[in-house]
Amino acid sequence: MSKRTDAYFRGIPTKPYDLLREGLVVLLIVVVAVIALAAAFSSPDYPTVRAQDVATRQPIAFLETSAGILAGDSSIQDYGPPYTHNAASSQNLFGVAPASWFGVRDPIDPRRDFILKPLQRVAVFNADVARALARYEAASPLQQQAWLTAYRSALGKATVVNDQVVLPAADYGPVSALMSGMLALGRSGLLEGALESNARLPFTLDLTRSLLFFQDNVDHNVAAKLDMLGEQWGVSHETGAYPGAWWLLPYVFLYQVRPMSSSSSGDLQVGVIMSLFFLLTVLAPFVPVVNRLPRWLRVHRLIWRDWYARGRPRKGGSGPPPVETGG
Repeated sequence: MSKRTDAYFRGIPTKPYDLLREGLVVLLIVVVAVIALAAAFSSPDYPTVRAQDVATRQPIAFLETSAGILAGDSSIQDYGPPYTHNAASSQNLFGVAPASWFGVRDPIDPRRDFILKPLQRVAVFNADVARALARYEAASPLQQQAWLTAYRSALGKATVVNDQVVLPAADYGPVSALMSGMLALGRSGLLEGALESNARLPFTLDLTRSLLFFQDNVDHNVAAKLDMLGEQWGVSHETGAYPGAWWLLPYVFLYQVRPMSSSSSGDLQVGVIMSLFFLLTVLAPFVPVVNRLPRWLRVHRLIWRDWYARGRPRKGGSGPPPVETGG
């Protein structure tokens, strides 16, 4: 060390510390623990919920989702920024809505982007879908809703026979053909590609639309079965009983406490509280009362117990000789 550093630390007790050795020991312990746990428990990873899986295994749920979006019942419809211009729906704290500062950066019209645009791709090689799509878009909004209401009501009585969804006889207009086109698109495994058709890169890196498509019911139901919902402390554990992101436990805890647990702005409230807590830890040396906690808790006396065991330091900073540092 330099002379200035030596002078600064003169009279201050020090202890030898080998950072390299500690790092290697910790690394060895972690590697052994990871290998042992992986061998004993394998991976808790749950397979991705794809449109193809939903359309094949739960075709009625797929159709309910698609018809609901076309009817305007998607939660994204009135979400607000960054997806829609409905700023009144933005999460706010005392009237301040940070999401509105940046505006609509990813505009989404669920009816058109999630249903009608993908169907336009199907219409290129399916004449029935092309005719149904033209008839639907030519009809009045009132007529469209009448067809959709009848179709959605019938889905509650639908059955699956030989992989085909059978509905009670009724006038569904072109909606039945449109939904059959969506189901075929989902079963083909091409729905995600159709939803992300606006990607400007050779490889699609933004999967926002495909993730939002099923988030209202299908993904929610899957998460509920895996105990992964917010009210189930799902953010702090993996699928099933496996431990997960334990460092998120403070966030999850706040979601269980009012007003965050019942507020429509709970995400923003939790984020602000955790940000303030982080600032408190950073600025702890300058915060009254908090900066006195080390003296009151006296944890340092436990860490330096060998030093204090030699005798109580006298006033003026004199006391037992400092411990020599080592490499």
